[in-house]
Amino acid sequence: MRPRRERRSAPARLAAVALVLTAAAFGVRSAEDGLDTELMQTIEDTNKSLASSIALQQSKQATADAKELTEMFAQVEGYYSRKGDAADAVDLARKSRELSTKILGHIDAKDYGAATNTATDLSRTCKTCHNFYKKS
Repeated sequence: MRPRRERRSAPARLAAVALVLTAAAFGVRSAEDGLDTELMQTIEDTNKSLASSIALQQSKQATADAKELTEMFAQVEGYYSRKGDAADAVDLARKSRELSTKILGHIDAKDYGAATNTATDLSRTCKTCHNFYKKS
């Protein structure tokens, strides 16, 4: 015969449920507060793909990469704007977004030399931001 399990009172069950929900909400909030490392890794990978596509004059892939970077840098800019006290990061994300857009124009004009130079500027801008904000 099994031992009889003691039932918790309604207030105790309610407190346990509240504790679980609070812990879950805190976990979700914490994830929203930080910049998604997966997003940053995707930016890095896409930036490498962009440089390669420009060097190979693969306009379709380079265009797709530059468009994707433009959207992702807008997310980074929004994150640092909401975070506050990170004006440099906002400016660098905005500059990165603008450089990505500029690359689109160079690719459209088939000016791969200018696209390469602008992509180099973009990589330098990323590095500058990482020097201040990237966690090791």
